[in-house]
Amino acid sequence: KKKDPNAFLFPESAVNLLGYDRLQKGDTKEAIQVLKLNELAYPRSANVYDSLGDAYLADHQDELALQYSEKALKILEENPPANADFGRLIRESVEGKLRKLRHQ
Repeated sequence: KKKDPNAFLFPESAVNLLGYDRLQKGDTKEAIQVLKLNELAYPRSANVYDSLGDAYLADHQDELALQYSEKALKILEENPPANADFGRLIRESVEGKLRKLRHQ
């Protein structure tokens, strides 16, 4: 990916599903490890950072959850997904986390 940023390694959605599966099973540390793979492979995806925000929030790492949620929002504004409905879902998720994290 460093040599060819457009190289296809694995589907973002498959790794995301695996990460959320680990979250649902209560294994937040492994979920974070899995989702970090997506961060390396898809650094311009708002969904990647939103998912990591969820994982860090579930792991009670609120500062990292805040950082990743803010990054997701920034990327969403700079590089919105082709599917506008998907973009709205990401925005709603991110904004919900940010409200929660900023008002603790």
